[in-house]
Amino acid sequence: MFSGAQERAAAVTGYVALAAVGVLAAVGAWDGPPGTRGWWWVAYGVFALSFVVDDVAGSGWLVPRPRWLPPAAPLAVGVVAALVAWWIAPQANWTAILFVVAVVPAALTLSPAVTAVLIAVQSAAVVAGAARAGLGTGQVVALGTLYGALQVFAAVLVVAGRRQAEQRTALAAAHAQLRAASALLAASSRDAERLRISRELHDVVGHGLTALALELEVASHRADGPVAEHVDRARGIAKDLLGDVRTVVGDLRGEVQGLESALREVVGRAPGLPVVLTVREEVPVGPERALVVVRAAQELLTNTLRHAGAHRFTLDVVATAAGVRLEAADDGRGSGHLRPGNGLAGLVERVEGAGGTVRFRTAPGRGFRTELEVPA
Repeated sequence: MFSGAQERAAAVTGYVALAAVGVLAAVGAWDGPPGTRGWWWVAYGVFALSFVVDDVAGSGWLVPRPRWLPPAAPLAVGVVAALVAWWIAPQANWTAILFVVAVVPAALTLSPAVTAVLIAVQSAAVVAGAARAGLGTGQVVALGTLYGALQVFAAVLVVAGRRQAEQRTALAAAHAQLRAASALLAASSRDAERLRISRELHDVVGHGLTALALELEVASHRADGPVAEHVDRARGIAKDLLGDVRTVVGDLRGEVQGLESALREVVGRAPGLPVVLTVREEVPVGPERALVVVRAAQELLTNTLRHAGAHRFTLDVVATAAGVRLEAADDGRGSGHLRPGNGLAGLVERVEGAGGTVRFRTAPGRGFRTELEVPA
């Protein structure tokens, strides 16, 4: 997949080449058969329209692609229009530039094998059209070689850019997973250290103060006069200290990381993807349920980075007495056929293991949406 900037650069290049063909047709001398110029412009217009539809609706950068429109439909129409325009007037050999323009969206959306077949078909059309125009053998070979090489060059550039973008996406997803794992490990370590300190205070200091208070209680019954007064005061101090220790122990055990802070550490600063996080924690969430929700958010963000080609990711979490509800959505390409991979399958297993439910919704050009609930 390309980044948004790369897709726009490829589209702008295509528009420039398309405009160049139109300018040449408008200002240059017409070498085609009489009466064919109007039909050439019709074919050119159909090609231009299909290119615009593929760019604007097909990539989803301006409007979502309609569900009824197959992804390769605009490209197929454009290729047919280019073939018709070339066959109408092969004498205007700059018409073959349309074949080079058609290769760019083909290499973006189709597999390399299918793109290679398309290049072969279009190159054969160039050769056949040049021969039909009455050019010599040398000119036919030269024209076919030239436009074939231009198509291959364009396809290689696009495929190389796709692979580079896919590698960047995979690196971003791995980075997000590493940050999430580090955040969860750090939170787990902090919670474990707080529990260890609370146990030490309770078992060592608390028991020592309890024993001291009991000894002072005994001493208060045996002491007389001014000594008894000091013993009573010391016993009161020991009891106050014991109460303070119990308070500190309770605070340490209750100071587990909040759900919102954990989520912000996991999904915050996703590389190359703006994340909008909203958390409404009406009641505190226990560590077990919090871990399920945080792990789910981590997997959904990673899935978006790897597969969606999205420009925005939103995460809305509400924690009530009934449980935790999470809604996640991206504005990526979506899919007509959802096949959960290992990551999403593991998410479902984790949520259902906690007694919760998960629902996925997606459609071509409509992004990917997840709703899950974990009961209290």
